Amino acid sequence: MRFLKRGFFIFVLGIIVLLVATQVASYFFLKPLLERQAERIFQVPVTIERAGVNLLGGSCWMKQIRIKNLEGFKNPDFLTARTIAVDFNLLSLLTSEFVINRILLKDPEFSFELNEKGKLNLRILIDEVINRFQTLYAKKPRLIHLITRYTVEKFSVRNGKVEWIDHRNNENNWTLKVISFSLARLVYPPDPEEALPAAIYVNATVPTVPEGKILILGRFNPFASKKSFDITGSAKNLIFNQSSDFLPDFPLRFMGGILQLKVKALCHDNQVEMYHQVRVDRLKFATKDSIEGKPHLVFGLPVETVVHFFNDIQPQAEPFGFNFDVIGDLGDPKFNLWSQTQQKLQTTIYGRIMGRLKLLQDNVKSF
Repeated sequence: MRFLKRGFFIFVLGIIVLLVATQVASYFFLKPLLERQAERIFQVPVTIERAGVNLLGGSCWMKQIRIKNLEGFKNPDFLTARTIAVDFNLLSLLTSEFVINRILLKDPEFSFELNEKGKLNLRILIDEVINRFQTLYAKKPRLIHLITRYTVEKFSVRNGKVEWIDHRNNENNWTLKVISFSLARLVYPPDPEEALPAAIYVNATVPTVPEGKILILGRFNPFASKKSFDITGSAKNLIFNQSSDFLPDFPLRFMGGILQLKVKALCHDNQVEMYHQVRVDRLKFATKDSIEGKPHLVFGLPVETVVHFFNDIQPQAEPFGFNFDVIGDLGDPKFNLWSQTQQKLQTTIYGRIMGRLKLLQDNVKSF
């Protein structure tokens, strides 16, 4: 009995020593290992200042991460982050489901860059990652094929920043700061009885004066063969003349205008309905230099008519507000949600302007 007790004590002590030794060794070997694997995935240099792992807690972390940009792009980095932390559910490894409890990015800064040739660094990096994982899966590692379900309970970003750089036209550059983002319960393959498994939340600040706000929240199913989602979005205090880079092809120059927007998007089995509430305060325009060969129309009207309406007829103290809906089938190849929204927006504004002009014309005739 004494021998068994002593053997058990030695065994437990050995396990503790092994865990401690592995924990200490991870600080020396984990950092180069993670850098090497990340470079294989992204095909660009990756540096990590420090990295560690908690074997008992099932977590690992990285400090001061830097993913370099691709060749042919001017910005030195695609991504920098103060911390990336990942928490695993170790017990899930005993089943056919692999569960990540949390992925957290602190103070990340993304640089999305469009070079002079029109190539986007984000698109190229995504293609590299997809190709890498397809190659890995083609080798059919036994561990991958034993797993039949993947779950990320929460992916979140704290104090993020996104910068868009267009080297073909610097006026198109924009920045979103102080971004809070979370994605909860991402499951693949999804549970067929759970229509909307994933929840999304985005809160971002646009650095304008006054400060703009963007909020998005809702639920969606990213892996369903037919699209389903319930998303609500809002924008507050977006200054047109300070954010005109979002509309680089608009044929007029914004001299004023503050946008307040609410959008509700509902979709089930590809049948989508989008409801828009739009209000614009103190909107004014100026004409741009004429471009030969392009029609001088805005919202289906001559540019001079639109400029005259908003600068001289529409009262500055009265907001220009309107609502419109977009309904269609996302499975229909003839239906494009973005182009349908643009068309409905143009038709709605055209109707508002023409209705107001006709009313004024009728009032003049009545005198």
